[in-house]
Amino acid sequence: MPYWEVVTRSFRISWRHKYLWLLALFAGESGGSFNFNSPGSTPGSLPGSTGSASSPNIGAINQQITHWLNDNIGLIIGASVAIILVAIAFFVLAAVCEGALVRAAAEHDAERPFGLGWAWRAGTATMGAMIRFRLLLIALGLPLLALFVALALGFVAAIVGQNGGLIALLALFGFVLILAAIPYAIFLFFLDRLGTRALVLEQLGAVTALRRAFALVKKRLGRLLLVGLLSIAVGIVVGIGFVIVGAILVVPAVLITIAAYASHSSAWWVAIVLAVLILLPVLLVISAFLSAQTSTYWTLAFRRLEIDQPPEYAYAYPPVPQQPPVLPTPF
Repeated sequence: MPYWEVVTRSFRISWRHKYLWLLALFAGESGGSFNFNSPGSTPGSLPGSTGSASSPNIGAINQQITHWLNDNIGLIIGASVAIILVAIAFFVLAAVCEGALVRAAAEHDAERPFGLGWAWRAGTATMGAMIRFRLLLIALGLPLLALFVALALGFVAAIVGQNGGLIALLALFGFVLILAAIPYAIFLFFLDRLGTRALVLEQLGAVTALRRAFALVKKRLGRLLLVGLLSIAVGIVVGIGFVIVGAILVVPAVLITIAAYASHSSAWWVAIVLAVLILLPVLLVISAFLSAQTSTYWTLAFRRLEIDQPPEYAYAYPPVPQQPPVLPTPF
């Protein structure tokens, strides 16, 4: 398997076909998170406190929180429904973009003409199977998550009860659980990468794609580990470059903001807004390119796991036939 050729070719394909960046931005294969932080307050300003250094009145705080929840129950329900609907919409969009991205990378690897329109059609064709496949992966990860949640609750109960023996036992169980979770997480990662590509490129159903990925893991574990290690090494190098570029872009903006604030100028917040408006799109574009490269890398690796030359997959949607040349009418 030409490991280094897979790396360099994935960079070339991702750079040459920039619509892959847009698909990778919403595909969700690289993962992401959102952090919601609420402003804090000092003990003296907490509701129900006496305004002094004494501890706050917990009963009054609970009463005010309960009163606020009762007064805003409609708003809370509406916001919860909106968040759930937005999450479902992004989950479906990610399934479409993932199928489109995988198929587009494979077509460009085979050096066949392909574009955003065909990629989107391929993604919509595999959307249902992709959603079911991702739900299966979530189901496979839920038992491990449930064990960690139960372990955390046990730790809290043991600490509150000041049970030293139980704390030591749970710590030992947690250590064993972490050791067991690492290979299981790697196994799920391989199932995700291989099953997704088997589903799209081999036109399989969700369960069949999962079985296909499991068979490939058993058969080509050595190659997969090398592909994964090479991906980590490339990711570290690219990550260092990304941090350097980010520092070059962010540090001047931070220095300008600090200088404006130190000079008691009210324009410091303008510098922050301009820095965010300029730097955020740049960093987002770089992140989209790197996500497209990573996805393309695994697509190319999947196509070369069992054979030396990439297969000639058939078009799911054949190209538009060329019109025959018009011959001159004989006199």
